[in-house]
Amino acid sequence: MSERITADHVLDVKGLKCPMPVLKTKVRFKTMNPGEILEVITTDPGSRKDLPAWAGKTGNRLLGSHEEGADVYHFFLQRPAEAPVAAPEPQAEATAKASPRSRSMMLVCSKGTLDMAYPPLILASTAASMDVDVRLFFTFYGLDIINRHKYDKLQVPSVGNPAMPVPVPNLVGALPGMTAMATSMMKGWMARAQVPDLVDLIQTTHSMGVKFLGCQMTMDVMGVRREDLIDEVDDTVGAAAFVAEALDADISMFI
Repeated sequence: MSERITADHVLDVKGLKCPMPVLKTKVRFKTMNPGEILEVITTDPGSRKDLPAWAGKTGNRLLGSHEEGADVYHFFLQRPAEAPVAAPEPQAEATAKASPRSRSMMLVCSKGTLDMAYPPLILASTAASMDVDVRLFFTFYGLDIINRHKYDKLQVPSVGNPAMPVPVPNLVGALPGMTAMATSMMKGWMARAQVPDLVDLIQTTHSMGVKFLGCQMTMDVMGVRREDLIDEVDDTVGAAAFVAEALDADISMFI
């Protein structure tokens, strides 16, 4: 039974929502020795599927789990012991058993509103925690997400947004202050769920190894200079350079 498992480390992420339990688990695993066990304690119901999926895709072991009451979940995850060193093999056989290509994901970020900035960053950071090579390509208004003059001021549009929790007629949505109200509402939701704000999520995502790429054509059209981009941007590229890599990616999405 998982209740009898003795953990070497405990990670308490109660109150945090997706993707933070998985990201913090990934970070903690980097500090652990082979064979050690980590107990993760979370209140996020999504973790019931997320943490087992993360363990299965990263080569780590889920030893067991149990619920404490109705809303606290315990997971026992083990970093596998180091594999024994194999005897030298003939060159031909060694080549045939070469490591497979690393998995990759390419995301196109085309929208520069607060509500559309979160999805690619959450997907990218979560994939990176599963050792996926992830690249984000910011193009057209999506470039605002990595523009140092705009990224901390992104808003949620109130006009023509059918996903608003309370339907807002276009005439009302166009009134002064409605966009600010919608933006404040979303930031409040995120804060209550203990989801990082956008600036923190950008920094966390990049620290996970995700590459940030700015669209050079968009920069030329909109008059955005390289120095206008945030420090996390790794490079600026054209469409052909991005597509050349996307052709070999396991996952490609346009957001």
